[in-house]
Amino acid sequence: MQVRWLDGEPVEFQRRPVRRGARYLVTDVQERWIEESPWPFPSPKPIGGDQLRCWRVLARSAEEPQAPAREFVLRMRSGPGVWDLVRVAE
Repeated sequence: MQVRWLDGEPVEFQRRPVRRGARYLVTDVQERWIEESPWPFPSPKPIGGDQLRCWRVLARSAEEPQAPAREFVLRMRSGPGVWDLVRVAE
């Protein structure tokens, strides 16, 4: 997953940039929070796993600019460029 930033906020994301996956433009950031990583892998942090920066965003497909925005959750691990994307059920 590839995410483009502006002033510390996600403004655009693409699920599979290598295969030309759908590209989404962030129209609004609804919420921001930090959570501990639930993933069971060795962590550089001594206790509690990695911290994930999270954003609940509204985003619209770049190919369908008239379509209504949909809600997604973007999660970034403490290492840059490692992302998780969750589509929020409607």
